[in-house]
Amino acid sequence: MGLRVNAAVQRRSNAIQLQLLAAREAAGVSREELSKTLRVSNRTLRDWERRYESPSFTNLLNWARELGFRLAIVDRLGDSEPSPITWEDDGAPWEVQEMRRLAPQLKSRRLARRISQTDLGLIVGVSRSSLQRWEDGEQLPRLIALIVWADRLDLAVELQALPGDDRKQTPHPAP
Repeated sequence: MGLRVNAAVQRRSNAIQLQLLAAREAAGVSREELSKTLRVSNRTLRDWERRYESPSFTNLLNWARELGFRLAIVDRLGDSEPSPITWEDDGAPWEVQEMRRLAPQLKSRRLARRISQTDLGLIVGVSRSSLQRWEDGEQLPRLIALIVWADRLDLAVELQALPGDDRKQTPHPAP
């Protein structure tokens, strides 16, 4: 079974990476400086910015946070508010907490539409168990998978500006 990526989903993924490139340039931060902060090579960051490669979910979250953004789930049909920006330290790694912040809106939409995990897994192109682990925040999907998952539920993944100094208040992963 393969992830069901269409042109719109790929454009959305590219747009997020381009938005982060534009934010870095607008902030006057060099690629070298940001790559050191993210603990990746300059070439890796360049490849993300040029969309040759996609970062892991954790790297994407860190990249966005360093530039003052956070992922959000929004309703393409305008039926609900974006996922709130909150920070709760429950002892789980930061990226897991972020997934636990994003997943409930996706799960809620699936349940409201009375779609089983098995059926949505077939629509997205992943197993039921993968979808279950994503919904429970036990596994982190790749960005493209998160976008496909949201898209199939008429939701969208966007970057949302962090208010004030929130990026300084969220812990960074250990080196």
